[in-house]
Amino acid sequence: MARDTSRDGFRNKLRYYVLTHFGPFWRLANRWPWLGRRVNRRLIDNAVLQTATRPNPFSTRSAYTSYESLTDKQWFGRHLPAAPQKDLPPAREVAELFRPRPSGRRLSDKSTVLFPAFAQWFTDGFLLTAEGDVRKTHSSHEIDFSPLYGEKPSESRALRLLSDEPGKKGRLKSQTLNGAEFPPYLYADDGTVKEEFRPLRPPLRLPPGWPAERKRTLFAAGGERVNTTPQTAMLNVLFLREHNRLAGELERAYPGWDDERVFQTARAVNTVLLLKVIVEEYINHISPYHFQFRADPSGAWRARWNRPNWFAVEFNLLYRWHSLVPDDIEWAGQTVPGRAWLFDNGPLLRAGLGPAFDYTSRQRAGEVGLFNTPAFLHDLGVEVNSVEQGRANELGTYNDYREANGYPRVTAFEQISGDPDVVAGLRRVYGHVDRVEFYVGLFAEDPRPNAAVPALIGRMVAIDAFSQALLNPLLSEHVFHEGTFSPVGWRVIAGTHSLGDLVRRNVTEDTSGYFISMTRRADIGPGPVRRDPETTPGQDGPPA
Repeated sequence: MARDTSRDGFRNKLRYYVLTHFGPFWRLANRWPWLGRRVNRRLIDNAVLQTATRPNPFSTRSAYTSYESLTDKQWFGRHLPAAPQKDLPPAREVAELFRPRPSGRRLSDKSTVLFPAFAQWFTDGFLLTAEGDVRKTHSSHEIDFSPLYGEKPSESRALRLLSDEPGKKGRLKSQTLNGAEFPPYLYADDGTVKEEFRPLRPPLRLPPGWPAERKRTLFAAGGERVNTTPQTAMLNVLFLREHNRLAGELERAYPGWDDERVFQTARAVNTVLLLKVIVEEYINHISPYHFQFRADPSGAWRARWNRPNWFAVEFNLLYRWHSLVPDDIEWAGQTVPGRAWLFDNGPLLRAGLGPAFDYTSRQRAGEVGLFNTPAFLHDLGVEVNSVEQGRANELGTYNDYREANGYPRVTAFEQISGDPDVVAGLRRVYGHVDRVEFYVGLFAEDPRPNAAVPALIGRMVAIDAFSQALLNPLLSEHVFHEGTFSPVGWRVIAGTHSLGDLVRRNVTEDTSGYFISMTRRADIGPGPVRRDPETTPGQDGPPA
């Protein structure tokens, strides 16, 4: 049945209608730089101002505002004050709203598996929950590229080559396997962390007694979750190659530069490339609009939302997009159970970087929503943990967050979803619509046409993503220019818009047959099986 839209709000309906219709105008704005810049600024400004701007008066440190709560960034920020957690249903009962239906899981009409792979990899660089206290974080609250470079200078130094020898300046450590570049391995043959990499955080939640043949495939990396799957690892491999490629270009162009300057300039350029991909590929994939957003930071320089970055606990929870993950991974003509896909980079090493991106882009992701979390993840307790984390942080209700983000409060379950199972499940678990929790309500909403996520998630992602990514220090008014990045780096920044751009210049094989995208195409099939991944080396990877 159709969802009841009576509580969507007139302005929200009008905005959505205008931005999803009148295609010729939006295409003109996309093509005409003068008009496009102005539309881009206006739409980003409008997106961020759908809620109160930073600094938020509250953090997870305390239920009241204090100097420490406004300055101590060991704690998450929060969009709304702490709310009483009374008479809530058991977390395990709530988590059953995420378990897939007997009829099977729903697949996304828009997203490929590259979308959740990228989302997990890059958010794992800043949405970092502290072990032992889910109200705290060890994040810098910046998109600082810690998955590649580490969170601390000691971690960065452990990953660097640190050589002023010609041909090595500014490089990250790497190894050549079958003629292609990969990060060095984290573990020695005896299963212990190599001495040079002891400053790094070990892979988060790597099970004790993990098989040695799989453990030996894990890479040394700045992020504790880089090695979770081959698809998160492949993104680190890609940007490591790009860093070292940039370092080579900079060293050739500026032979008088020392190792430190080459490294820091390559890191700065590489970080801006990541920010461009976030806005120009990732955010545009999420959006259902005709207009294509640009990573133009100038609109933020005078914006009233230009305030220091501080990631909020709500942003941490709304990114639990477990339902995007497929049950099985389709890879090199084989089907691999999702549970068997963890902490093993062997498939990536055997396939090679280019084919890995192609395989990931050809597979359809799941649809974001209730009753759609893969059974293997649900059984691992990911939804119970998320519900409990929301409660530990005393989050308000779904209706509280609708109101805070420019939507009217709903008065009936049918205004959240038109899916009878979702409506019945919410009514059974919560009884009244005002009791629906923030985390559950986010995923209870119906997907919108041509959108990767439901409406409230999309709005909150836009608010936080634009107001955090575009305020990166490297994009600030007196930093974002050719003098910071060098003429060489400035040209690379101008010419990069997608992961596909990065892949094409960092693999040696012909990429014309590859499909690399977060967005599905109906005419793209599973692709050719390029090799037997169990026995044959790939074009840029060895047999494990």
